[in-house]
Amino acid sequence: MAGERLRPPGWTEISAVCTDAAYRGRGLATRLVRAVAAGIRARGETPFLHTGAANTTAIRLYESIGFELRRSTTFGAYRCLEKS
Repeated sequence: MAGERLRPPGWTEISAVCTDAAYRGRGLATRLVRAVAAGIRARGETPFLHTGAANTTAIRLYESIGFELRRSTTFGAYRCLEKS
């Protein structure tokens, strides 16, 4: 599965790239990302995507088909604590 999400001017995010564990290693994610990227490029836009730094499998895939690391970002998680 793969789709499109964010669309800043001139760019489109490739999003939700995933393959069922039983079908991994067959090149399906590569074919999906290439197909979605081709559609984005056909519209004259630049495809981009993101993943967590720990997702080394995805990073290897994206780099193998020509994507390059543009920026690293650190995210934090916060929650609101109730006052007693």
